[in-house]
Amino acid sequence: MTQAELKAAIEAAFAGTPAPGENFEDISATQWDEGIVDYFKGTTWRGHGVRDLRHHAAALSFFTDKAFRYWLPAFMLAELDDPEGEADIIAEYIASSFLPSEYGRRDARLEQFSAAELEAIAAFLMHCAHSYSQPGISDPHFSEAADIVRGRLAALTRQ
Repeated sequence: MTQAELKAAIEAAFAGTPAPGENFEDISATQWDEGIVDYFKGTTWRGHGVRDLRHHAAALSFFTDKAFRYWLPAFMLAELDDPEGEADIIAEYIASSFLPSEYGRRDARLEQFSAAELEAIAAFLMHCAHSYSQPGISDPHFSEAADIVRGRLAALTRQ
């Protein structure tokens, strides 16, 4: 899949994703939100600048599950637009959002995604795995995150 095809797949998969709401508790899962509510409130997932999303990359950790689902495509598209420049570590933040943490697996976060959204996320993570794999460079676990997303997709299709 080319980068243009991947961007189109992300945009199509998330076209109908419902917005989380505009209250603080709809967007932020923590009281220490680092300004994410002020930045994201009243916006759609479209039209964000790469620099702005890099500045608010911590939002991927602070978002409620619904907000994460809604604004994730903005972050994926930002990474695809400028992977070596302004996006900086956005891809790593995205991958880590799907990996197990000391707080447990991220199953609740994964359960909200549609099959099309999961396919787009897995394709994005595999794109990152192929784009950023270099011998001797630390692995940001893109393939592992993609496997977790594909596992949820498989479970969803069995239901």
